[in-house]
Amino acid sequence: MKFVIVLCLLLMATGVFGQAPDFEPSYQLIAGGSTIDVGYYGAPCIVDWDLDGVQDLILGQFTSGYIRFYKNVGTNASPVLNSFSYLQADGSNISMSYG
Repeated sequence: MKFVIVLCLLLMATGVFGQAPDFEPSYQLIAGGSTIDVGYYGAPCIVDWDLDGVQDLILGQFTSGYIRFYKNVGTNASPVLNSFSYLQADGSNISMSYG
């Protein structure tokens, strides 16, 4: 087992497993001219939620567990997000576990 670990470390050190990852710069999502802020641990999902052919934004909120829906009123190439509404079922906000 020790041999396998040492071999893996040597291979990684010599670059056999490839190059180091090249990350794109981070950016902030904007809606209605303001930065979207759900606290921390936000996990955005891009999906055509309302089936209008344009990708929308679904985003969980850590502190309450509510799920935000941002309708894209622009295009897929140039999205425009104005405001959000909470996803609901039977008139109540959908909430997922958080924390």
